[in-house]
Amino acid sequence: MKVSGNTSGVGSTPGVTGSKPSPVQPSGVAAGPTVQGDALSVSSSAQIIAVVSAEIKKIPDIRTDKVDAIKAKMDSDDYYPDSEAVADGLVREHMPPQSGPDLT
Repeated sequence: MKVSGNTSGVGSTPGVTGSKPSPVQPSGVAAGPTVQGDALSVSSSAQIIAVVSAEIKKIPDIRTDKVDAIKAKMDSDDYYPDSEAVADGLVREHMPPQSGPDLT
């Protein structure tokens, strides 16, 4: 196969010359672009979820009243947590979940 340097016919339709015709506007319609606004519809369930989510965000992650109470007990040497419960909680927190019957 031999390719010549003449590429004028590539991508063109034989016998057709000139530029593409401009699009025709329907009668009674003004020329130029028209802009339509976007519409958003939210279900009542989504609205409730949004309100609840906003209220949950108002709740602090740290319950400062409990932290302050425990700090006060620790400062007065009056804080004696249940060591068994603390140990069980630590073990449960750091062990992978087990499948099968509960052995406790």
